[in-house]
Amino acid sequence: MEQKLTKVFQKANYQSDANLSQDIWYFLLKREKRIAKLKLTAFSFIGVLSLVGFIPAFKMLATDFARSGFYEYFSLLFSSNGALASSWRELAYSLAESLPTISIILSLSVVFVFFLSVRHILKQIIKGQLSLSFNV
Repeated sequence: MEQKLTKVFQKANYQSDANLSQDIWYFLLKREKRIAKLKLTAFSFIGVLSLVGFIPAFKMLATDFARSGFYEYFSLLFSSNGALASSWRELAYSLAESLPTISIILSLSVVFVFFLSVRHILKQIIKGQLSLSFNV
């Protein structure tokens, strides 16, 4: 079987086009450029979406802090020192319990996604500038 295949390939005597390797190289460069543009567009969209989403998340965080009574417990830290020394554990538990954790997590995750997308956008811009130097 192998001998038949070698005979067939020898008879074919395939000659490649002279510009084939250059055409393949240009195709690969165009593909990389297209992928870079797609990534830049996607990360830009995600960044703008997270930036817009930060406004309602921040409003929700502010209202949850106001509703939870965290500011009242926090103001006790600066009131009388004698009362604070005797019941500091209860005050610490009350502060921890009144934190709006869901709103904090949501706000921080939106900020994290924004900074992550900005990081990837900058990477794509730098890569894009390097690949634009090829005249494709």
